[in-house]
Amino acid sequence: MPPKDRQDKRENIWDHAAGAIVLEEAGGRVTDLDGKPLDFSLGEKLTANRGILASNGVIHDRALEFTHKKS
Repeated sequence: MPPKDRQDKRENIWDHAAGAIVLEEAGGRVTDLDGKPLDFSLGEKLTANRGILASNGVIHDRALEFTHKKS
């Protein structure tokens, strides 16, 4: 989750692209905190996404509910 004092922080794509594809191929799920897929097409930063949530896939929707309560 982005720190409270840096809500505008965006992640670098190179820090997450490989891990996201490996997790998804293994049956997991990766989205931003709003449940949107990560968009690696907009340059160096994930500017269309807010934070990152990675899970085993099974608990992903429940984890998203939890992050919405914390944001």
